[in-house]
Amino acid sequence: MRFQGISRTSAAAIVAAAIATGAAAQNFDLEPRIGFPDFKFMPPPSEHSGEVFVLSADFPADLPDPDPAVEDILSHDFQGDPIGYAMKVRDYVFAGNIKGNGDVSGDFVLHNNAAGHDWYHVPWQHWGSAGREGYHGLTREGPLSPKVLAPTQTDGSSAYAVGFYNNLGGWTIGQVWRDADSGPDLSRFIAGEGFAEGTVVGKFLFTVLGDDQVPFLRNPLQWNAYMYDCDVPGLAPEKCGRLTGDEPHSTQQVNLLQMDIMVKDSRAEEAGGWVFGTFVYNGALPRGHAYSAACEGFVGDSARWCNLMPVGLMWGNDPQNAMSYVNAEPTATRRPIGALLQTRINGDPDLPAMHLGFNSRLNGPADNPASSCMSCHATGQYPSVSAIMPFLPPNSLDTPENGTEASAEWMRWFRNFAPGEAFDAGQAVSMDFSMQLTKSIENYVQYRSGIQGGRYAVEYAGSGDDSPISRGAEPLN
Repeated sequence: MRFQGISRTSAAAIVAAAIATGAAAQNFDLEPRIGFPDFKFMPPPSEHSGEVFVLSADFPADLPDPDPAVEDILSHDFQGDPIGYAMKVRDYVFAGNIKGNGDVSGDFVLHNNAAGHDWYHVPWQHWGSAGREGYHGLTREGPLSPKVLAPTQTDGSSAYAVGFYNNLGGWTIGQVWRDADSGPDLSRFIAGEGFAEGTVVGKFLFTVLGDDQVPFLRNPLQWNAYMYDCDVPGLAPEKCGRLTGDEPHSTQQVNLLQMDIMVKDSRAEEAGGWVFGTFVYNGALPRGHAYSAACEGFVGDSARWCNLMPVGLMWGNDPQNAMSYVNAEPTATRRPIGALLQTRINGDPDLPAMHLGFNSRLNGPADNPASSCMSCHATGQYPSVSAIMPFLPPNSLDTPENGTEASAEWMRWFRNFAPGEAFDAGQAVSMDFSMQLTKSIENYVQYRSGIQGGRYAVEYAGSGDDSPISRGAEPLN
């Protein structure tokens, strides 16, 4: 920022005075270089006096060494001790990103990691009707249909989420998004190289629904979010439908619902080298519960981060099991029909009833019960030729009836994959299971096509019927 005709000292005093009088606190020290846009939706400065979200996108130029905690994760037996593996990853994501002082609104400002770990966001999540909001960089994701979280849930809404990658993942993203003035470079992914070994991904999902609808969301961990009014039960009479971005927004408190993790671990050979995990927020956990150690010494609401308890882990899609079960309205966590060899679900009796995924493959509470963590992420390719789930257009397959054997066409979503293998080989480039990277490229190409009035050959195969890639997508009928 330049203040003509006054000294640098005077300029700093003016900025400090503006902040002190209630203007939005600016992050000049976090964003000295103007690069990718940070967010899209936010109240005007006259209505907000706190900090605003700043994208962490100063990607490392050279491939960094893995953090010691990552080396520890990569040496842990994820098949023999899946819950222990998941907890190591969760606690690594927490390290240095949680202040522990009781003010959770200041947590996960990635530039300020106190443990010396570098974390990064994916650019180009700001664009479009589901673009980032400016409190914490949350994007609007799939619907939370009534009863999908709990039998007491009568209202529907949508999840709002933010994800981030560690230093190794950030280096890979930087190979695609080399600077804010250039389009994405797909060379690394065309070559099938994908994300660097030791990449760790974390993602939080929030909901405006409270414990009156979802009992395990008692004692919530809350952030502010600038979200669509139509996603707030009782605030808007109409459903959201197909949004343009111009619909009314408002600031709401949202409750932490879910955490997802991914680790690029070459030992997971049948999952393209990825291990997937998910956690559910359980505010009913007793004091001193089994998942609380990472929050020891935290005060107030900060200790609630450790109410994220593991749902399970998966390292393959179990393609040999084609039996169908969709637990759309969970009153209990259903076990699969037949054996699942590459999914492990937490047997802790404190785990709330989960719908899980197709025939009880791993999925979190905000995910569609006819999918799985891996089946969704396997469609991370550019262009998005196939939908994220088989029942969505352009594929539009009928969901098989419970207790029947699914067709080979349906089971295409529940394959295992070699590293670098695209879901639609020959028509798309694998984005190595990264839906965020897929969406960022899709957003950029749609934006450039719109302002230039032209088409790109590289996106032609995925430019037919709408094939949404946001989590959850359309609710089940």
